[in-house]
Amino acid sequence: MDVRARLRELTLMSASSITIIGTTAIAASLPEMEKRFAHTPHAGYLVGLSLTLPALAAGVCAPVMGAIVDRFGRKRLFVIALSLYGIAGCAGFVLEDLYMIMVSRFVLGVAVSGVATCATVLIADHAKRGHLGRLMGRQSLFMALGNIMFVFAGGLLALNGWHWPFLIYAVGLALIPGVVLLFGDQGPAQPDGAPAPPERVEPAAARDGASSPAGPARLRTMAWVYFLLFLNMVIYFMVPVHLPFYLKELTDDGSAQAGAMLSLVGLCWALASPLYGWLEKRLSHAQIVVLTFGGSAAANVLLGAADGYILAIPALALLGASLGLSITNLNTWLFTLAPVGAKGRVVGTRVFFTFIGQFFSPVLTGPLTATFGFGPSYVAAGCLLAAVVVGTQIGLTAKALRATGGTDSAQTQERGGRVGAA
Repeated sequence: MDVRARLRELTLMSASSITIIGTTAIAASLPEMEKRFAHTPHAGYLVGLSLTLPALAAGVCAPVMGAIVDRFGRKRLFVIALSLYGIAGCAGFVLEDLYMIMVSRFVLGVAVSGVATCATVLIADHAKRGHLGRLMGRQSLFMALGNIMFVFAGGLLALNGWHWPFLIYAVGLALIPGVVLLFGDQGPAQPDGAPAPPERVEPAAARDGASSPAGPARLRTMAWVYFLLFLNMVIYFMVPVHLPFYLKELTDDGSAQAGAMLSLVGLCWALASPLYGWLEKRLSHAQIVVLTFGGSAAANVLLGAADGYILAIPALALLGASLGLSITNLNTWLFTLAPVGAKGRVVGTRVFFTFIGQFFSPVLTGPLTATFGFGPSYVAAGCLLAAVVVGTQIGLTAKALRATGGTDSAQTQERGGRVGAA
């Protein structure tokens, strides 16, 4: 790979890393924001909502961004989205009105949808045959590293005041020169060799039965993957939304400690992501769902049972590792199912379900934590994930039994035919 190709990949991976912090970068400052805007009606709810409001905007706009990418190309939308990301994200540093902050957070989400869609589609455009899973794992690694650096930095900046973490979003502006200089205006270049055809099926996908032609079976599989993305984000975002308050309840620690704990999730996410290529060669995508969602289920139950750092630290470590592998697996699975010429729309729909899940996390889990408390709510989330694991495993077992039955039936018919012929 030449220098230009390496710089192009680094730019795309860096852009991917800032999509995850569209919501989480200011998580550590939420308690101080709630105090600052205590005079505003429903301040506690609105402050929590401001964390995930970018996810709503990203989800709503992502399908449109995907259609634009497929029809008009990548570069101009990418530059516009990065510019908007930096400006809208940093606006919270100077704004003193909670409602105006929420408006800027919505605009930030619009930018995130463009950045996420363009970066992911371009990664797939430049993927060599057979390297898609590895690149998806690398993208997940960079997202995790971004989560570590920027969320921890947000916790440190929050020590100076709740305004300061908003400056982190200026990183979007720093990526614009790389996009301008390294990518062309026309369709996606292929300097690293022809990318794998969109209809090509990876070995793991073939074991899931994804090799069937486009139609009801493939659409059902894609719908299931989109649902898993949504559920994954609803439950994962219980951590950045509720963990600072949960830790304060357990240990009476402040923003810096909450930021460090959130960074632990990112660290374990980063350590686990490179293992995906090895895992994909040995298990089907559905089997990896059983493994990763099972890990997340155990992590949430453990976190809910915690009474201090002794249980909370391993729970968050397991959650981060499971999340890194899960996101990579679901993204790769979708690309193996994507119809020809529809990568932008598939990615846009993926971004939609991912960020809508982030947005609805506090909406759906807020009443739960208010009624039952943080600990029981994490346990309930773990039980829900465990139900998904059991359902998926039942489906895999049923498919295996059907395949075995079909083979036995074919062998019986073949033997019968030989006897009749004799």
